[in-house]
Amino acid sequence: MRRVVRVVVLGAAVVLGLSGCVSGTTDSASADGSATGLPSVITASGSLRIGVSPDFPPMEYKAPDTQQTIGLDIELQDALGQVLGIRIERVESPFDQLINSSRTGRVDLVMSGLSDTKVRQETSDFVDYFMSRGRIYTLASKAAGFTKATDICGKTIAVSAKTDYYNQVKDLADRTCTSARLPAVNILPTDSGAAARLQIEQGRADLAAQGAENLIYINTKEQGKYQAVLDPLPASPFGIMIKKGGTQLTNAVLAAMKQLVASGRYQQILDKYGVGYGATTPVVNGG
Repeated sequence: MRRVVRVVVLGAAVVLGLSGCVSGTTDSASADGSATGLPSVITASGSLRIGVSPDFPPMEYKAPDTQQTIGLDIELQDALGQVLGIRIERVESPFDQLINSSRTGRVDLVMSGLSDTKVRQETSDFVDYFMSRGRIYTLASKAAGFTKATDICGKTIAVSAKTDYYNQVKDLADRTCTSARLPAVNILPTDSGAAARLQIEQGRADLAAQGAENLIYINTKEQGKYQAVLDPLPASPFGIMIKKGGTQLTNAVLAAMKQLVASGRYQQILDKYGVGYGATTPVVNGG
């Protein structure tokens, strides 16, 4: 799962009823922003509430020096606000509370490095905006030992059990090693990408897996320490999640995202964070 620019926060508010959550607001409405079909209840409120878990750089995270919430998703949210002509209000909460916040109406949508999956589509709709891909990696000093897929057989791979990468690594291990009657891969589940990195640093795992975008960010902070090996894991889309049935809002967000793509602003933001490979054509429920 989850890179540095500053976003000017013009206001902040506490969202009552969302335990442990703090909201930040950014005035992203502009004179040339025009309404593009937002529901009247949102336009009447004057703001679009977006759920965010700022712990996944470079998508969204806290700036080390100011603790301000910044990142790729944050810049895209502000750009969306400009296109839609509405103020963005960010509601921060732990990642595992984001989906429920959308379902209960505490936020209008969630945009926080969240994967669009068929299971989640049962209760939510997604406007897909980024193709994330996982990477298997190790310490740079050990990378030469992993040049072909079967090199993982008999090794230990640490991966967060909370992410899609866990099942992707499991499928790769079964297909490459178990089915071929080679030594099985020991998959070591962790509770975060950071915990997986710690396993290879301490020698309890040979490899780890997490999002390529997150690994790119980490390597800007610890240059030369880690190196991706083998082919990328299958790409999967991050989506802007909207409660099922919110067709008007879904269509408005989709139109705004397409406008950002057409203007070139979307690609500029991705390239700024070094993840231009994830560019995609916005679609609904493409996961």
